[in-house]
Formats: sequence, structure tokens, C-alpha cells
Amino acid sequence: MIIDFHCQVGPSREFKATITPRMIVERMDKRKIDKAVLFPSESNRKLRPYEDVLQALKEFPDRFYGFFGANPREENVCEMLEMVVEKYGFKGVRFHPTFSGVVADDEEWVYPIAEKARKLKICMLVHSDTSLLASPWQVGMLAMDFPGLPVVMAHMGFVDIISNDGAIEMARKVPNLYLETSGVSAEDKVAQAVREAGADKVLYGSDMPYNDPAFEMAKIQYANLSAAEKLQVLGENAQKLMASLEK
Repeated sequence: MIIDFHCQVGPSREFKATITPRMIVERMDKRKIDKAVLFPSESNRKLRPYEDVLQALKEFPDRFYGFFGANPREENVCEMLEMVVEKYGFKGVRFHPTFSGVVADDEEWVYPIAEKARKLKICMLVHSDTSLLASPWQVGMLAMDFPGLPVVMAHMGFVDIISNDGAIEMARKVPNLYLETSGVSAEDKVAQAVREAGADKVLYGSDMPYNDPAFEMAKIQYANLSAAEKLQVLGENAQKLMASLEK
């Protein structure tokens, strides 16, 4: 079982095209990926928080876990999140601090979304990088303040190895914080995350379609991990996490 925890759909300025569900599924089939966490692309001028993901769920109901794209500046963001979870079965919410211009652990803008996610018993995926808005320490503080909410730190700090170390340290300290591997520059950091944060806390992601899944999977395959640990990272951990959200 391979589960990709980081895929995007919809209009994208960076990709210079509209990413369709079929494009994602074709790449998944090519790389033998069973299921994927899917959320709206945020690189377009106006976020479409659920429409493209909903279309993907209708076209390919057995291939995706739908995640809502949260813009904290939208007045009714919590109401929309509750609607897509209750009506359409979305399993999580994704928040991108850098694109939103809102710091990851902002108590006024972000904490109401996290509290709604906790009450809905879903997962929260939060982008991380080296900026002043989305550092691993800020994402970790968000998770620390919502102990009943599974928080997945996308990119586990991204390409900077010091940020990777910060992400690993936060995941080691915060029981409900998971690390997702897309964009990490060194396979040694993936192995370090498994050793120090725990083999059950690390999730494979590709950032599809911006990266080929095979490129991101290679980091897992070449990392100094046991065969059992590789299976955990590539899909077993994600499967267990998503199953824990079932009502």
C-alpha cells in the first residue's frame, strides 16, 4: 500500500495549467500509488477551497482523501469546512501560512480553524518552510496547543537541513505531530526523522504534480531504513492515521 500525502488539484499559476484529477490519477497509476491526500492548489489568485477536490472525489471515489483548503481570511471558513466534512466526507483541512500571509500559530486567525477540525475529528495538514510564517517551530506550537488534533507538517521544514532538524525535534516532543517528506533535500533527514521522532510519525508525500512521485519515493527507498520502516513511511502510517478518523 502506497499513500501519497501531498497532492494538489485545480488552477495553478506555477504549473501554468489547471491540474485535473485525471492527471493526478495517471501519475499515481504510473508509480503504483494506491491513494492520495488531495487538496486545492493555492498558487492561483483566488483559492477554490473545495470545488476541484469534490470533483475529484466524484470522478475517482476510491483514490483520494479529500482535504479542504483553508484561507483564514475568509469570514465563513469554519462553516465551509464543517459543510464539506459533514456533506461530502472530507477527511482533513490544509493550511498554507506563506500563501495566506498568516503565521502558522496565529491564535486569532488559525486557532479557530484548528478547533473546528478537532471537533470534526479530522486531520490538519500545514505547510512548513524557512519563512517567518511557516517555520517548523510555529507549526509545532500549533500542534502542541491542540493535542486532540492530528497535525501533519508538510515538507518537514523543506530543503533547509536546520529546519528539518527543528521539525524532527518538534515531532519528537509533540505526540500528535506528524512529518511529511516532500521537498526534503536529503534522504538522511528522512532516516533521522524515523529514528528520532518515530517510525510511525513519518509520511511519504510527493507534492504532485510539481514533483514526480518517483523522485520523492526514491528518498524513502535510499534512506537508511529497514524494509518494514519503508513500508510504514510509504503508506502504512497514512493508512492507520486516516483510519483513526473514521466515525
